[in-house]
Amino acid sequence: MAQDQDKENLFKEAKSFFQVFEPKGEIITGVTVPGGVQIIGEAFAGNKGKIISVPINKNAFILAQKRKEGDRSLNFYSQRYDEKIRLSLNSPERREEQGWAYHMASTLFMLEGTSKKVPGMNIYIDNRVPDIFSAGSMEALEAGIENIASRFGDWQLDGIEAAQICAGGEKKFLDRDTHFVKYIPMIMGKKGTVTYFDESTGESENVKADFKGLVFMVLSSGLKKKHIDDRKNRIIQEVRDSIEIMNRAGANIDSLDQLSMEKFDDYRSKLSLDQRKRCAFFISENERVKASRDALTAGNLAGFLEIINESQKNIKNRLEMVTEENEILIDTIQDTDGVRAVRMLNMGADGTVFFAVDRDKRLQAESKIKKTFITRTGIELSAEVFNLDVELEEFTIDVSEFKK
Repeated sequence: MAQDQDKENLFKEAKSFFQVFEPKGEIITGVTVPGGVQIIGEAFAGNKGKIISVPINKNAFILAQKRKEGDRSLNFYSQRYDEKIRLSLNSPERREEQGWAYHMASTLFMLEGTSKKVPGMNIYIDNRVPDIFSAGSMEALEAGIENIASRFGDWQLDGIEAAQICAGGEKKFLDRDTHFVKYIPMIMGKKGTVTYFDESTGESENVKADFKGLVFMVLSSGLKKKHIDDRKNRIIQEVRDSIEIMNRAGANIDSLDQLSMEKFDDYRSKLSLDQRKRCAFFISENERVKASRDALTAGNLAGFLEIINESQKNIKNRLEMVTEENEILIDTIQDTDGVRAVRMLNMGADGTVFFAVDRDKRLQAESKIKKTFITRTGIELSAEVFNLDVELEEFTIDVSEFKK
């Protein structure tokens, strides 16, 4: 298996790192964590909504060894960046740096802040999850180090608790607002499934999915523009303002997931046109996520694809975020032979589009889209393919193997 070969290569590369330290018979504890994307649904403070996530075919590999009792050092090495960083559990301070080691440390600091014992560690990583778009590159490292810390400790968190710790660490120590649902498929996903999660109820389900003759993938320009981020922030603020207005009219809600489209009709007249559009987007998306879960459960792939296409129309008409390069990319994909469904991800903030294409036409489609896009914009696209045959996996290596 490809993943077994990955582990063998990782084993060889990690030997020189761990042999610097004194093993003293300790076991090397490892984990692989896949990246992933949310393909439908949005969740934030104003909408404790539903999401469907899918893993991609790239993983973060993390190996760690406990240091001696009382040693609180954290020795990090990244194979990808060929970079060594030394930190200490004794200095859980807020940092402006946003590098990979600080993301992992923020999770460990957060664990200690909730009375979870964390030992000093030597940590080796090989992160192959792309960071050009929101595929969970840093989140996979955080989820992985939480897993290892729990195996070193005398405590255990459930999937939602672990996700909240990772997100909480980013907020407290890195001043980043990553929503905890981003971690759910990495921590709780299973092979052969897509992950459904409802934030409002905590319901999680790994839905078996047979994509048959289709390939699901993403293309991304990685293009981040300030005016797009500003527009995204305005949309979120419009939702907050709308909730306040509806509550003054008697809605008594904390977030939009508490409204159906039918119930929302009672309050439409109180809102501006833009506010109506924004609220209708999120409320209808919550209903679409549930419908897409039901379609997959019933084996109705055509119905699932149609819901994705409807969701893209919803983004264009109610969020009004499909602009410039995003519009060119979506139009190019939609005009390509073999493409069955298209949807912009992350509200268009990083130029990433998800689509489904006939397996036998995938390579031609990808080539045509990339060539057309670079001709029209001068920007190269990155591609990633979804792989349902991945999940978080734990493993161990006996240090005696390093002496061979």
